[in-house]
Amino acid sequence: MTTTIDTQGTGLNQFEIKAAELPVLPVTAQKVLGLMSDPDVSIEKLKRLVVADPGLATKILKIANSAFYGGNRNIENLNQAILRLGLNSVRSIVVATSMKNTYKKFGLTEKLLWEQLIGSAMASSTIARQARTADPEDAFIGGLLHDIGKVVLNNEYPDVFAKIMERVYNESISFESVEQEVFGFSHRMIGATVVRKWDFPESLEMLLQNFDNQEALSSNQELNNLVAVIKLGDKMCQKIGMGWRKPGGDEVTYDDLPEIIGLDVGALDGLLDNVKIVLEDGATLY
Repeated sequence: MTTTIDTQGTGLNQFEIKAAELPVLPVTAQKVLGLMSDPDVSIEKLKRLVVADPGLATKILKIANSAFYGGNRNIENLNQAILRLGLNSVRSIVVATSMKNTYKKFGLTEKLLWEQLIGSAMASSTIARQARTADPEDAFIGGLLHDIGKVVLNNEYPDVFAKIMERVYNESISFESVEQEVFGFSHRMIGATVVRKWDFPESLEMLLQNFDNQEALSSNQELNNLVAVIKLGDKMCQKIGMGWRKPGGDEVTYDDLPEIIGLDVGALDGLLDNVKIVLEDGATLY
């Protein structure tokens, strides 16, 4: 049974993305990302910024000591934590720990969206480490941000977005197809606007713009590999039930994604087990 979504009076037919409506990263996160764009960035400069935000500093130390980042020796100071993690990993952590600030409220819908974002990030990073066809930190950031447009739509039109989610879950259809029907575009385009506003590299904006455009991806092998890693991460999260109301189990198929990134089909069960462990151990870190 198909649910009709009434958009009368919402202004959705003339939906415009206004800069003021887009989420803003916390000041510390903005400063860290600005610093990371400096080719002369140093651990000392980064540490001075992070120390000014005790909550963020504590989070970085906690994650540096986690199994997700191979913590087998206790780290007690930021210098050691940044050295263990590396600058790109610190960037990923700063963005991830700031993401919950982009929600105007945090109920069940927002919880599911958050689990989709962080689950995809951690699953994609885990897959990238095994496949070695995409950078794990690029996979983490890409997984974390490829659905950020959903957060914007939910913030601005929560009642309509709740009905979209209901159709996706109950009718087993994609977000993109329902969004096209309701809004006339998908959340990817909003996401591309968000990452541009946040001054992320143009390559991340391209990832969101072309995420569902296989013709465009086929001409850029590096981007195609990264998208395939993230899509496989999404499917593994759906299979497990991370960010979904219930696990999808065997009904969720991987299509040709393993082939694109060079993964042997026989290794997929073991990889899924690794993703489960990572999500159980790591998702609560954020």
